[in-house]
Amino acid sequence: MNSGELAIRGPRIRIFEPSQERLDQLGTWFHAEYPSLLRFAYFVTGDAGTAEDLVQDAFVRLYRSSGRVGELGFKAYARKTILNLHRSRFRKAVHESELTSDRQASSDTGGFMLRDEVWRALLTLSPKQRAVVALRFYEDMKESEIAATLEMSVGAVKTHTDRAMAKLREQLGDRRES
Repeated sequence: MNSGELAIRGPRIRIFEPSQERLDQLGTWFHAEYPSLLRFAYFVTGDAGTAEDLVQDAFVRLYRSSGRVGELGFKAYARKTILNLHRSRFRKAVHESELTSDRQASSDTGGFMLRDEVWRALLTLSPKQRAVVALRFYEDMKESEIAATLEMSVGAVKTHTDRAMAKLREQLGDRRES
């Protein structure tokens, strides 16, 4: 083989593929975090199929990050990516009104009607308010953790939470048992 052939057919440099150690680490993260990320994505979107797509896309982005995201930043990176991907999809195609009308038409019992009423109320919140509510009350994160995850101040987290809860109370009323 001459030098020209070696340059063309020579050993391939695998600069775009992560190491086996990184792949193993991603597999471990995937198995450990998938259920939690899926719940978060479902809470943000209100749709199981979209939630699964967002989680898968987040892991693809993590794979492509080539190690720039470490073990400590993974959870925040994944949730932030899910939220950003959802925002992008939301801007391209607003289909939430179709989803809520389909759910409303298929409700037969009081329990389902209440659940649908809550979902409709949640879907009226802005994506950022919905994310804050999901992380605070569904993922049970502290305000400082939410602020780090969504890259905002703790004060902004408090403001979004207060406004979201006020809007939900306005739409759903006060349903606390006395």
